[in-house]
Amino acid sequence: MIADKDIISAVNAQAGTAVEVLRFVHAHPELGHEERASSAHIAGTLASGGFQVERGVGGMETAFRATLTGARPGRSVGIVVLYDAVPAVRANGSIEAVHSCGHGPISGGTTAAALALAGLRDRLAGKIVLFGCPADEIHAPGSVARGGGKALSAAAGLWDGIDAALYAHPEFINTVSKASLWMRRDQATVSGLRSLRKGVVTEPMAALRRLTAVLDQVEPDRVIAEDVHFHGDIEEGAGLVLTASFLLFADDEAGLAKAAKPLRDALTGAQWSEGRVVCGVRPNDRVTSAVAEAFKAAGRDFVKDPPPLPFATDFGNISQRVPAALIGIGRPGGWAFHTDEGARQFASPDGEEEALGIARVLALAAARLSEPQ
Repeated sequence: MIADKDIISAVNAQAGTAVEVLRFVHAHPELGHEERASSAHIAGTLASGGFQVERGVGGMETAFRATLTGARPGRSVGIVVLYDAVPAVRANGSIEAVHSCGHGPISGGTTAAALALAGLRDRLAGKIVLFGCPADEIHAPGSVARGGGKALSAAAGLWDGIDAALYAHPEFINTVSKASLWMRRDQATVSGLRSLRKGVVTEPMAALRRLTAVLDQVEPDRVIAEDVHFHGDIEEGAGLVLTASFLLFADDEAGLAKAAKPLRDALTGAQWSEGRVVCGVRPNDRVTSAVAEAFKAAGRDFVKDPPPLPFATDFGNISQRVPAALIGIGRPGGWAFHTDEGARQFASPDGEEEALGIARVLALAAARLSEPQ
């Protein structure tokens, strides 16, 4: 097994790469499934460091898989790389791509960890596989239309044959999350005829009134009306359509149906479609133990029993198929996620240090998990 001090030294030697990749990604904000510049830059950097890179995997143009085979037999460790930006809605209603969720440090940190292990290839066991997963941010138009890259990569079988999966994200504490919410995006369509006569209420308008009343009663953190709008001809007697999409959250898959019931009761007669289920995170003791050891070797504390995540992540779909760990890399005071202040934080020296923290923990954990059983 490679000595921890050698891994940390190799990561520190990649500090310049971590910062360069972070700055490139931060300077090229691209929304989900549109991350052409960032994906190409990271994939090219990995290829130049000895990884075998496949582009456009899983039917996703901006996804990639980069593989490094060690000199000794061992296990395969997959690491998630993120590089999409947040779709920030401005005061005038426009959408701006902004890196305010820490994907710059994730890109820089994962790339530095990978290249550090590549430099130790003559002592490395097994395989290290980096999965470039587009579309982490669920509200981006491409993510709404196609789904998140982690879930899509799992559904495409890209993680088959991987023995352990790691995903590190900036957080408030150093930990491995044991639980997250389940999520599904449902859409309803109600059709009818438009009437311009006073006092006449068409079915789409009546449906909107019922829906509004229901949304005042449901739990706001479990049912979110993501988009509700009318479209159709303005003429009397022409077609009028109400389209509504909702994000449903629950503690388990069965709870999604419960969350959807009041909506379906309100929109009787609607045509419904259900989106892909985003699964909750499934913890694994063996992988968590390796990550906890990695934090210790990096000189950091580790919170064994963190609170459940109050949101959904499609890394849960990967964790349902592969032993996995969703790793939080903490910072005192946390981060101002999804704000302009957060974007400044992640582009600052604190963001650069976060990238190196991600790199150290990932490299140390991956080296442990790649060892043969």
